[in-house]
Amino acid sequence: MDTPVLLCVTGPREPELVRAISGAPGLVVARRCADVTELLAVAATGRGALAVVSASHLGIDREVVDRLHRAGAGVLGISSPEDAGRVAALGCDAVVETGAPASAVVEALTRLRSLPDVAEPERGEASAAEGGPRRRESEEAPARGKIVTVWGTTGSPGRTVIAANVARTLSESASACLVDADTRSPSLTQVLGLVEDSSGVAAAARAAANGRLDEVSLDRAARGVGRLAVLTGLTRPDRWREVPSSALSVVLDRCRDSYDWTVVDVTGGWEEDEGDGLGPARDGARETALREADVLVTVGAADPVGVWRLVELLSVRPRTSARDVVVVSKSRSGVTGPSPQHAVKEALSRFAGVGDAIVVPYDRQGFDTALLQGTFLADVAPDSAALAAIYQLTEAVTGGRIGVRRRALRGRRVP
Repeated sequence: MDTPVLLCVTGPREPELVRAISGAPGLVVARRCADVTELLAVAATGRGALAVVSASHLGIDREVVDRLHRAGAGVLGISSPEDAGRVAALGCDAVVETGAPASAVVEALTRLRSLPDVAEPERGEASAAEGGPRRRESEEAPARGKIVTVWGTTGSPGRTVIAANVARTLSESASACLVDADTRSPSLTQVLGLVEDSSGVAAAARAAANGRLDEVSLDRAARGVGRLAVLTGLTRPDRWREVPSSALSVVLDRCRDSYDWTVVDVTGGWEEDEGDGLGPARDGARETALREADVLVTVGAADPVGVWRLVELLSVRPRTSARDVVVVSKSRSGVTGPSPQHAVKEALSRFAGVGDAIVVPYDRQGFDTALLQGTFLADVAPDSAALAAIYQLTEAVTGGRIGVRRRALRGRRVP
C-alpha cells in the first residue's frame, strides 16, 4: 500500500517535489497544504503518514512537529543550509537542505517509510542533520543531571515553599536550577521576592520551540538567586500556551546538560486531559514534568483535609519510572493531636501504604519571615526544626549523595 505524504512546501520547487514523490514507488502525495493550519488539520484526520515541510519559511516550530508526531506522521524538514541545525533541533525526523535534488527528498521519505515507527528520528545519509535532542541511553554516555518534580494536592499544602527550599539546599554543594512550571498559580517570583516583568520559563520555552535553546540562551533566561538559577513562572495564568509540553521537554533536557539538579514546581492536583490529544493540553506542563522526573516529590498538608487529599491523589497519580518521595508539610499538634508526626505517618501507612513519609513541622514564624524577606528558611531560621526536615528531604531526593559538576558554585547573585 502506498504511503500518503502531506506536502507543505513554499517556493518554485513544490511542483518538482510533487512529481518526484508521485513517481516514487510506495509513496503518494495525499494533500498539498497551503499553510501550517491546513497541514495540522489534515494530519489530525490521519490522512498522512509522512509530512514534508519548508521548515525555514513557514514558521514551523517544535509544537507543530510534536503535533504531527502525535497525529502519527513522520516529519521531513526542508531547510536552508544556515538553518539546518535549528530545524533539526525542532525534532524533525530527517532534514534535507533546499539545494538538494528532489531524489534526496524521495530517498529520505523512503527511509522514513521503512522505519517501524516513523516518529522516531531518522539517521540515514540523506538527512543533513540529526533529529532533535534525545535522552542518552548508552552506558558510556556522560552522567546527566536529575529532574526533581515537586507536585502535590490542591489547597496550598506548601508545595512551592518546599520546592524552593529543596533547590536552595541542593545548590549548597551542586549546580541547581529551580523551574516554575505551574501554569495555573505560578508563585515562585513572589516567594523569592523577585521583581519580574517577564517569564524565564516562557523565554526558554520560546527558544526551545524555535530550535534555538542552548546553554547561552538558557543561562540568559534564568535569574540568579545566590548559587541557584531560577526560571521564573508565567506572569499570568492565561498565558499557559507559552509553555507547551513539547517545548518544556526540551527545556528540561537542556537543564539536564547544564545542572546537576533541576527542581520543577508544577500545578497541584490531577485531572485527566479531556482534549483531543492533538492540540495543546491545559496542564501539559505538569504532565511533562511528571513524565520527565527522576524523583517525584508529592506534597500534602498535615491536617485531616490535607491528608485525605493526599491519600486521594496518591491513589490516582500517573505511574512513572520516577522514585517517589512523599512529604507532609505544616505539621502541628493543633490539628493532628499531641504526636503529629506519628498521627500523620500512621494515617498514610494505613490508607495509602506509605511508610516512609517525611513530615515537615510548621515553623510559622520562620516561614513567614522568609516570605516577608523574599528568601529561604535557612537564611532566617538556621536552627528551625522545619529546616532539619528539609535537609532530610533533600537527602531522600539525592540518596544522601550530592555530586558537583559542570557549572556548580558559580556564585551568581541577584542584582
